[in-house]
Amino acid sequence: MQYLFFIIIFTFLFQTGFSQNNIEKNFKAHFEKYGVDGCFVLFDPSVNEYTRYNAALCDTGYIPASTFKIPHSLIAMEEGVVSDTNKVIKWDGHEWPAKSWNQDQTLRLAIKNSCVWVYTGFAEQIPIEKYYNYVKSFDYGNKNLIGQPTRFWLAGLLRISANQQVEFLQKFYNYNLPVSHRSIDIVKDIIVIEQNNLYKLNGKTGGGMLTDTDYIMWLVGYIEKGNKVYYYAMNFISNDFNRTSPARYDITKSILRELNLVQ
Repeated sequence: MQYLFFIIIFTFLFQTGFSQNNIEKNFKAHFEKYGVDGCFVLFDPSVNEYTRYNAALCDTGYIPASTFKIPHSLIAMEEGVVSDTNKVIKWDGHEWPAKSWNQDQTLRLAIKNSCVWVYTGFAEQIPIEKYYNYVKSFDYGNKNLIGQPTRFWLAGLLRISANQQVEFLQKFYNYNLPVSHRSIDIVKDIIVIEQNNLYKLNGKTGGGMLTDTDYIMWLVGYIEKGNKVYYYAMNFISNDFNRTSPARYDITKSILRELNLVQ
C-alpha cells in the first residue's frame, strides 16, 4: 500500500512539476524592424518551459559560425594552445577588413572582436580527430566536421539548430561537459555581454555564409537574473551582413525586454 502511495505521488509530481511546457509567441515585429524573419527560443529550467517564435525553424540546423567560439574556447583551453585570458596571441601583420583583428589578441579580445584568425590558428594546432572527439562528447549539433579542418565551423557541414544551441548551453553552464571546471569558468567570464545589479546577459554572436548571397546570423547565450538562469538562441537569414549585424543583439534584446528579463 505504501509503495502504491509513492507511485501515485511520483506520478503527480511528474505530471505537474516535471512535464515540459511549450509556449508559442509572436515576435515577428522585432525581426521586421530589420526586414528579416527568423526564430527565437528561450528555456526556463525552473519551470521546464520553452518559449518559441517560429518553433519549426528552431529545429532547423545552420552552420554555427562564431557561436562555435564558445565550445572552441573550451577545446583550446583543454588542449593547452591557450592557457588563460592574458596570454598574448601575436598578430602576423596580415590586414583584415575588421580593424579590431589587426592587432595582438588575447582570448578575451578574440571573443569580443570575434577574431577569426585566432581560432583558425587554434585549429592549425589541434588535430581534426581531437575536434571530432570533443563535438561528439559535447553532443554538439550534427557533429559533422567534414570541410576545411581549420574552418569547419565556418564553411563545412557542421550544423546546429537553435534548440540544440540551448541544449549545449545548459550543459556548458551546469558543468555537464567533459572538460575542467576551470576552462568553463574562464569561458563564462569572457562571454559576458552586459551586466548590472539586476541581471547578467551572456552570449556570443555568429554570422556565416549559407549561399553566395545569404548569411545565417546568430546570437545565443543565457541570462542570469537573481537565482535563476534562462537560456536563449536567436537566428535569422540575411542578404546584407553589415546592415543586419547589429540586429542580432537588437532583436534578441528587444525580445528579452518584452519577456521582462532585461531592461
